[in-house]
Amino acid sequence: MMQSNQSSISSESPKLERQLGFYERFRVVLHDLGYYNNVSIIARYSYGVDLQRSWPHAIYHAFSHAIQEHPALGICVARDEKQNLCFQRLNSVNLEEVVKFELAEDPEQVLMTLSSKENNQGFDTVGKPLWRAVVLRNSRNTSDKHFWIGVFWHHVIGDGKSGFAIHESILEGLASFENLDCRTNRPSEIDTSRVPVSTKPLFISMEQALPNSKAPTPIPQISECEKWTGGNFNFRQPTVTKLAHLRLPSHALQRVLEACRRNKTTMTAFLQAVMAKAVLDNVTQDRLRTAVAVSLRRFFAPDIAVSDSVMGLWISTYTTEYHRSQFVGTTPTSTILWQRARENTAQINEVIADGGKNVELMSLKGIDDYEGALKPRADKPRDNSFGLTNIGVFTSSQKSGVSIDDMILSQSVHANGAAFTICIVSVQGGDMNMVFNWQEGIISQDLMSAFVDTVRSVLVDISAGTS
Repeated sequence: MMQSNQSSISSESPKLERQLGFYERFRVVLHDLGYYNNVSIIARYSYGVDLQRSWPHAIYHAFSHAIQEHPALGICVARDEKQNLCFQRLNSVNLEEVVKFELAEDPEQVLMTLSSKENNQGFDTVGKPLWRAVVLRNSRNTSDKHFWIGVFWHHVIGDGKSGFAIHESILEGLASFENLDCRTNRPSEIDTSRVPVSTKPLFISMEQALPNSKAPTPIPQISECEKWTGGNFNFRQPTVTKLAHLRLPSHALQRVLEACRRNKTTMTAFLQAVMAKAVLDNVTQDRLRTAVAVSLRRFFAPDIAVSDSVMGLWISTYTTEYHRSQFVGTTPTSTILWQRARENTAQINEVIADGGKNVELMSLKGIDDYEGALKPRADKPRDNSFGLTNIGVFTSSQKSGVSIDDMILSQSVHANGAAFTICIVSVQGGDMNMVFNWQEGIISQDLMSAFVDTVRSVLVDISAGTS
């Protein structure tokens, strides 16, 4: 611990902030029931400057900067006098408790092990920050100019895009530390056990940001005997997240992106089609229903100052249904996939054109008892076959010799959500990482491996121009 030169910390009790919005309450209930734990992004940091001599002070300084930037990193969930769930602003954050340092002989080989371990752990939500981090370095090569930082956060304080905001702030903190250290030739002094939280206003809820949104008219449910949704959810087995990782190298990624542009579609729409084909190629049922995550930030009024650099929970989904007949025929497989992808693109464009007037998750708004609504779903088929989350491209530039050149997005399984989820992210000029998350016992390892192998095969063929 280092002597503090930061502003003094109030001895007053933590301050209650606003009540949770409907979707925030839903995420808290899921977490507390053990149905969902967290979201995460592990990022690889590369540096041309010598951060080793400032280790771990530079890391602590960077996290202190991120805490000052984001109120969400300094809050917990509490109840007011009427027992309503509220956010509570903490007085300080103990970085020695929430940031761990680990070594590995080959860090890149243990990233999925790290993700799996952390995605399977929830949070102590009473008076504690709703996030934690792991900093991973190479134990064999002390001159390695790379290290990994994994940040794991409760979904109630942020969506996937919020991970971009956290890592951007950590990057800024590392850069500002290096500039300070070069001028003073000494590490900056902070009290790592008592880092003051941000005084910035707390992020607003979904219904505050989109007060006129409503749930769209539900589409008729597919017959359960025709739809594949993996095994049923039940209370008798623990919710254990399993992960698989697929990396598309940058050169191959660029070729797939070029093919998407030629075929007038997007990467998200194309991957949705590829994933649907991969499932239908390996199961006997003829129908699928998919849920694709969509950020609501673009729909906010201009006076709501929310960008990708701000943490908050502002997502929904749109659903798509597929039938096996859409993926068979005499035409080449690639032609069929591009046609399905263009149809997906048209649906995405309709969602964007709607401007946030119809938001699927608004259907949760009228439910008073989320626990009571969730538990009766045990032993019943799931609504969705798979979910897909693509948060896009992290585009931050190098700051004072420090940069982020790789990212991996992951999350715990949603016990009674889709049978599995694909999490996708890339860094500008780098590889694209896809992480497949599924619940142990709901899908077999062999079947999940077949899904991943089919996706890999399609992407390799497209990138090679052979399909």
